[in-house]
Amino acid sequence: MEVPVRTSAAAPARDRLGGSDCERLRPGPVAQPVNTVTSLGYVLAGGIVLTTARGCGGRPTGAALAYSGLLGLVGLGSVAFHGPQPPGARLMHDAPIPVLLLAAVATPTARVRRGVPALPGWSRRRGGVLVGLSAAAAAAYLGGRTDARTCDPDSMVQLHGAWHLLSAATFVVLARALFEEEVRSHG
Repeated sequence: MEVPVRTSAAAPARDRLGGSDCERLRPGPVAQPVNTVTSLGYVLAGGIVLTTARGCGGRPTGAALAYSGLLGLVGLGSVAFHGPQPPGARLMHDAPIPVLLLAAVATPTARVRRGVPALPGWSRRRGGVLVGLSAAAAAAYLGGRTDARTCDPDSMVQLHGAWHLLSAATFVVLARALFEEEVRSHG
């Protein structure tokens, strides 16, 4: 399903910023309103991680601050990518994502090397929530692609937007497993 575009017709719509994310690209300052607004879920998630870390009675660790900041950057990059689409929006969108994923893996890896618990806030319940959120996020991502049967480019309910919110929530739950007990014990 082709999505009408804002720029030249030289490339297929799916190759343009946001073109593979189902929501119709519109003229004006916000190309994809639903995907733009839901991108703010990552900024909110970064704030929740920071607030939760501070609320545990201590200062967030450097790793928690970096993780929180990276979530915010993912959100701002996604807003730029789905919203005003300035030059460099693809880089702003794409660059912080692998860095956030690397931080999520490197933090417990570094702890194991230091001989401390890799996931100090881990619980079976959190693990179950992470699995459920991750599965729902993956389904929303796949269903929110322009070529998916579930794509309705004019709907106010966009599965790619649901992907933003579900994956942001996943990162919050992961942050609790990564940082909650560590911050509490250093407070």
